Amino acid sequence: MDRNYLVKRFSEDCLYISKRKILIELKMTRARGHDEGVLKALSNSTRREIVNQIAEKGSATYTEIMQVLGLDPPLESGRFNYHLKELADAGLIERVNGDYQLTDLGTKALVLLDQVRDEPLVDRHGVLSAAISMSPREEIRLFANQMKIMLAIMSMVISPIVAVFSRWLTPILLLLFFLGLVLALQSGSYLYNLARRHGLGLSTLLLLDQNWFLIRSPNRGNFLAFTAVAVTSLVVFVTYIMLAATGVITFVSRVGVAMLGVSILLAPIAFVIAVVAIQKAEEMESTNREQ
Repeated sequence: MDRNYLVKRFSEDCLYISKRKILIELKMTRARGHDEGVLKALSNSTRREIVNQIAEKGSATYTEIMQVLGLDPPLESGRFNYHLKELADAGLIERVNGDYQLTDLGTKALVLLDQVRDEPLVDRHGVLSAAISMSPREEIRLFANQMKIMLAIMSMVISPIVAVFSRWLTPILLLLFFLGLVLALQSGSYLYNLARRHGLGLSTLLLLDQNWFLIRSPNRGNFLAFTAVAVTSLVVFVTYIMLAATGVITFVSRVGVAMLGVSILLAPIAFVIAVVAIQKAEEMESTNREQ
């Protein structure tokens, strides 16, 4: 085989390996500095206002943003360009067909900003960086604990009320009350571990706000569907129990059976949606690992 050919192939292979090594190192560097870059970009009030304006309009041109911010193009375009570059480098905004839009990361950061916008520091309590660093699997766990807390509150509040009107249901209601207590303790343990893992205090409770969670997450469609179906099923069932316990309807009346049927029918639908959400989270987790 030609010696020159072998030398050329060896050089090309070395060059390819070097390029791959550089790319891997760059990816690792970006991963380590990712949260810091986002927080640095959002630490400036002008950049936060730019993000807010783009979010309100859905997309905005260079000129539109400057006008809304009241900036003078001849005098302040340089400073404005710097702020746009910082936001773009942090992965919060992107330019599509001449308009600036928020990325998925930008949307996530925006909703969290609403929670901490009155603070002197954007991430004073670490909530923003904790949410940004959350993996799809961790989002599923957080969402599950949101549902547990909601169920626990309903169980612990409604059980004593129904028991007043229907003494014979007391054993079942006591069981329901203690079930709610167990769910509350489980969620409390989860929140405690979450706070320790991310170095958060009571501000961990901000992560339970479903507003940012349903808007930001790539799994938001499934989360929203599950919430709607599960809450409807639960509310119909609780209403059925309370109406029957207070004597407004009987347990076997036509209305009562219909309400119970709706509640039971929605339960497996919620279960299927939950399975789909978990599968999607696992797929996103695998994709993130490959990247």
